[in-house]
Amino acid sequence: MAGAASGRSAVVPMMNFNRCFGALTTGLAVLAAAILAAITLVIPLNVFLRNLGLPVIYGALDVIEYGLMAIAFLGAPWVLRLDAHVQVDLVTRGLPPRGARVAAILTCLLGAITCAALGWAGLQALMQSYARGSMVRTAFTFPEWWTLTVLPLSMLLCMIEFLRKIFQPSEDSAPLTGL
Repeated sequence: MAGAASGRSAVVPMMNFNRCFGALTTGLAVLAAAILAAITLVIPLNVFLRNLGLPVIYGALDVIEYGLMAIAFLGAPWVLRLDAHVQVDLVTRGLPPRGARVAAILTCLLGAITCAALGWAGLQALMQSYARGSMVRTAFTFPEWWTLTVLPLSMLLCMIEFLRKIFQPSEDSAPLTGL
């Protein structure tokens, strides 16, 4: 009986981690959606103002540029968690269940290693930019490292998600396909 209780107690922290991790990735996806919504409103507003001969929103193009980058990196862990990304499963669908699981483990391991390498490179760039005091000078002036924070964060979260997929595979990881 004590063994069953200790097994359950080990599951509780993992459930809490999964819940917190899911909330974090969902929160970042909501932030990405809010940025996209703002961009969607600012572009036609700028066009409307320009057509009326009025001044456009100062710095809108610069903010949109960085917003698009942020959207991609903030939404990536959420998309990966939901398996809503592009998957080429033509070969793996034909494999027996054990072979498909081995292929999934290998691709998740490759994904985790790739994310770790990209995240490390992004972190190095962020730290160098911070140490140099590099500034972005466009319509606004701000520290360059601010723009570099999303890459290591995103890659860390994607790496964690790839590792979660190895150690906690979903019951039905069959994505919707068009084939």
